Amino acid sequence: MKAPLYGIKYVLNHYLLRKPMPLIRGLVLTNRCNLRCQHCRLDERAPNDLDFEEVVAAIDAFHGEGGRCLYLEGGEPFLWHDGRHGLNDVVDYAHGIGFLTVVIYTNGTHPIGTSADTVFVSMDGLRATHDALRGESFDRIVGNIQDSAHASLYINYTINNRNKDEIRAFCEYVQGMERIRGIFFYFHTPYYGRDALYIEPEEKHRILQDLLRLRKHYRILNSRAGLHAALRNDWKRPVDACSVYEKGAVYRCCRYSDDPALCQECGYLSYAEIEQVLKMKPSAILSALQYF
Repeated sequence: MKAPLYGIKYVLNHYLLRKPMPLIRGLVLTNRCNLRCQHCRLDERAPNDLDFEEVVAAIDAFHGEGGRCLYLEGGEPFLWHDGRHGLNDVVDYAHGIGFLTVVIYTNGTHPIGTSADTVFVSMDGLRATHDALRGESFDRIVGNIQDSAHASLYINYTINNRNKDEIRAFCEYVQGMERIRGIFFYFHTPYYGRDALYIEPEEKHRILQDLLRLRKHYRILNSRAGLHAALRNDWKRPVDACSVYEKGAVYRCCRYSDDPALCQECGYLSYAEIEQVLKMKPSAILSALQYF
């Protein structure tokens, strides 16, 4: 109950008292990854593995600022280790000092055994489409999901020009995956320019309307309020409540928040959800309570 109560207190402080407070920090443990996805250029970056001492210092610093929600990301976070320390040591340390929610973003190609509160697994379509976008990994991911005993597993699906017509079929497929509690949809963000995966605004608008209809029938985590905010494209960016830590640097919202034009094309719809929660929109609050 502590995490929901903290969330309610945070929203009330923000909404009623106009009190700015940090909420979420993404901790980039490593830029190493075992996949080569079409939308990603992490392989052009230095590995930037954090040592455990720096991980602890970064977590302590954010806790001292008042943050209580930690996202562990990469690269692929399950690849991270420092000597005898592995990913669960990071999760356990964060819980031990008082973090209420620790979330892992993973590509799902490693066994999903963790003490994190929630795990989001990236899948971008059915087998042929996913494997074309991310490399041959679909069957391994599905196997790891089936073998996992974790109680709070979700899928992240990033909509792009290659998989935009497979959304309903994917939702139908996930209906048969009893381990998965829901799907969160994002849009491809053109961090490196408008490429073959880019979706034009008019097409994005159509897809969002489809998602509003589909969420009535499938386990879609995006709230009605969040999808309407995405339709209007009026959610505030950068998001002050969120930040990313990567190898000694803290970025407000994300690594690219100093590019206003790119911000307007942001497809990271979880930030649209956060703003709707802070605006006290009931559907967004109910959605957030599922995984916070």
